[in-house]
Amino acid sequence: MCYHISNEDEQELRKFNLPIKKLEQFKKKYDMVGFEKPFIPVISKEDPKSIDMYRWRLVPTWVKEEKEWKANTLNARNDELFTKSSYKNYWQNRCLILCTGFFEPHYPEGQKDYESWYIKPKEGGMFMLGGIYSPWKGTNTVSIITTDASPLMAKVHNDGERQPLILEGDAALAWLIPDLTQMEMTDLMRFEYPDEKLTTYRTIDGIYNAKLNTDVPAAIKPYQKPKSDVLWLFDLE
Repeated sequence: MCYHISNEDEQELRKFNLPIKKLEQFKKKYDMVGFEKPFIPVISKEDPKSIDMYRWRLVPTWVKEEKEWKANTLNARNDELFTKSSYKNYWQNRCLILCTGFFEPHYPEGQKDYESWYIKPKEGGMFMLGGIYSPWKGTNTVSIITTDASPLMAKVHNDGERQPLILEGDAALAWLIPDLTQMEMTDLMRFEYPDEKLTTYRTIDGIYNAKLNTDVPAAIKPYQKPKSDVLWLFDLE
């Protein structure tokens, strides 16, 4: 799953050297929560020469009132894309979601509580995540595609072993080709972003706790033991 991303720096968007539409809808956040339905930056096959803002959480065009739409469509599984009613009419509406990183829960062996882990490009910059979108009442709504986890990501997201579809280079460009077949799209969803290009680490606790405000700089920094922890004083676990 991928319900939390980071987009803390507008300057990273400008490095694409593309016009940015609806920039006023872009809200810089260290922890951008999908359940809050924020606008996130995308490059779509509809207009691959600009960056636009689409609202996170795909809403099918046939939905009359969003409050009656109960499905969780923040993510779209690659193995359900062509068959599930929420997505099957929108697989041709492809886009790249831009973010500086994303978060996944990790369960240490023998523990019930999860740790929050952050994943970002090792060389900096932004990820381009494969997505699909649906126009709904004048607003494009988007879902991030998830796939089976890579070996590294399976160790991070060890409960579920899924990850967002990360694209780069020719694979990212091909994702925006208008007339891809389902077979060609399936092949692209098998793209393996190199693990050696990822930086992963534990970050602050509570990223997936809706009661906590985790939109803070520490959300994208390596975890530090709380100074109130007595064991920390002696550098003990």
